[in-house]
Amino acid sequence: MVNFSSKICEKWADYNAVSYKEYLRNGTKSYTDPHLLDTFKLEMSQGIERFFLLSYCLACCWPGLGAKSDLRVVRQWPELQFVFPSEQAMQTAIQKRYYVPGNSVPIDVDVHHRQGPYASRIFVTIPRFDEGRPMTLGTVDDQGKISAYPDYSWHDNQGHNCAGLTSVFRVAIDECQRLWVMDAGKIGDQQVCPPQLLAFDLATDQLIYRHIVNASLYTEQSLFITPVVDVRPRGPGDCANTYVYVADVSAFAVLVVDVMRDRSWRTTHRLFFPYPSRGTFTIDGESFDLMDGVLGMALSPHQQGRDRFLYFHALASTTENVLNTKVIRNSSYIEDPNIDPDAVYLFPHERTSQSAAEAMDRNGILYFGLMDPPSIMCWNTATEFSPSNFHTVAVDKETLQFASGVKIVMNAKGEQELWVLTSSFQRVMTGSLSSDRINYRIHAEKVPNILANSPCKDSPKGQKPGYHANLIDRAGDGHTPRPHRYGSAWYL
Repeated sequence: MVNFSSKICEKWADYNAVSYKEYLRNGTKSYTDPHLLDTFKLEMSQGIERFFLLSYCLACCWPGLGAKSDLRVVRQWPELQFVFPSEQAMQTAIQKRYYVPGNSVPIDVDVHHRQGPYASRIFVTIPRFDEGRPMTLGTVDDQGKISAYPDYSWHDNQGHNCAGLTSVFRVAIDECQRLWVMDAGKIGDQQVCPPQLLAFDLATDQLIYRHIVNASLYTEQSLFITPVVDVRPRGPGDCANTYVYVADVSAFAVLVVDVMRDRSWRTTHRLFFPYPSRGTFTIDGESFDLMDGVLGMALSPHQQGRDRFLYFHALASTTENVLNTKVIRNSSYIEDPNIDPDAVYLFPHERTSQSAAEAMDRNGILYFGLMDPPSIMCWNTATEFSPSNFHTVAVDKETLQFASGVKIVMNAKGEQELWVLTSSFQRVMTGSLSSDRINYRIHAEKVPNILANSPCKDSPKGQKPGYHANLIDRAGDGHTPRPHRYGSAWYL
């Protein structure tokens, strides 16, 4: 049934992609359904027409994909497929175990919508927490094959190419059309290269910034996995005043990079740690333990002349926290990394299960995944952080099992889109992964469509996004703490 439906959908998608292009060329009115035509126009303009059409059909014809989800599947794989510069390059990678088919696991997604005739690009990350990943950052073509970004030379000679890319968990594209890449520098548990933050100009795909993290700012356990970018323009088109906040998931810290001054510092706080009682994950009947700290991070919308809030949570937790970014944009942490315990706020209510990645749109609505039930939720930050104010975007126990990548993307028409990467991560952790089923998916939908009938779009009267964060915001700089000690040190 599945194979039959998918083949029919592929033929339908191919036919309609061609038909739509003929419509544009001839100016004929072949379609009388205005909604379908509007959908075609928008999606064709983004350069990924066939896959949006294919997902449209699959949502109708393939049980388990579209029946319970308002997100469209744009790409999906039983296992990842790669494009090598040559057959010889692939054979060499196999011989050196740089490429082990079936070993690659995607973690994050981001999308670059380009103006004019240029096709949109879907970026995926494939961290090297085991051997056999031939590339750690790439773009996905129409057939679902992944090509190394910016090219294969950045990824080859693994463990001996510190000028290239070693292991990338997540990326971020900012409003200045820069792709920010946080390279953890690890293969497995071995720190083979120093961690580094890089930025590429997406107009040219050239490297424009590299910051190598000083050895004093990370430990043997450190794993830098989530960058969020805070562009603080002093005028129109100003991109110089930029900060990047990076989650250190295993050493429980947040690295702050001051791009304009090319310096960085480490910050620590107890809320960056995991909760031991939330370190067991059960997804689709399979359980694993993972004691990861701060991972999900999102910034409140930019407002000229105002500081932004950083929302964050540990993977092994069901809580959400918030701090004013002025607290950590403070170079005095170079001398002392400890944030004042009172400068970070823990919302009193909790999620019903753990969550990985999160992202916030320009209206202050936070999107995040839940492990149980596997779903994508939204929360309007003008309301109290509480399950009663969390609303379902999509729920599907098969296709939304572990949302490790969540992004808000601006398309070429200025509309917001939600992009999500999900995986059968529990099977990766338990060793039960099988290529006879779909394991990885990229989902997408326009935010206006998501919010059309959602309570998330409604703010209480007199309350704007970030209302509760503003109520609890500490006016201090976060680095003039009250006296505090932890554990036995209190008595020394």
